[in-house]
Amino acid sequence: MFIDSFAWIEYFMGTVKGRTVKKIIDANEITYTSPTVIAEIFSKSVRTDGQDKARERADFIVDRCVLIQTDENIAVEAGRLHGEMKPLVRDFGLADAFILASARSKGAKVVTGDPHFKHREDVVFLG
Repeated sequence: MFIDSFAWIEYFMGTVKGRTVKKIIDANEITYTSPTVIAEIFSKSVRTDGQDKARERADFIVDRCVLIQTDENIAVEAGRLHGEMKPLVRDFGLADAFILASARSKGAKVVTGDPHFKHREDVVFLG
C-alpha cells in the first residue's frame, strides 16, 4: 500500500479515517510513500504545529515506509497521468500524478481520501 498525504494527515489527527490508516501501517506489510508526500506533510505540519512537530512526523513516516525515489520512469508516467487526468478533473495536480505514478511503480494501491482519486480501481478510498 502507498500511504498518501491525505491518509497521513488523518493518521496524525487521530480521526476515524486515521484509525483505518493505522491498521494498515500496523499490519506489518510493506507500505510505501514518496518525497512528495513528506514535503506535503512537512509543509502542513509547520503551518499548524511548528517545525519540531513537522520534523517528528517526517521521521515517523520514513521509519515506517519504503520511500520511493522519483526516477525518469516515474516522472514520465506522472506527466502522462497529469496530461490525461487534468481535462477530466480540473484541479488534479502534478503532485497527485506523482503520487499515483510512484504507487504504480511498485504495483501498490494508494490509500487516500482525496476526492481526486475517488472511484479509481488502484485506490483504497477512505470514505
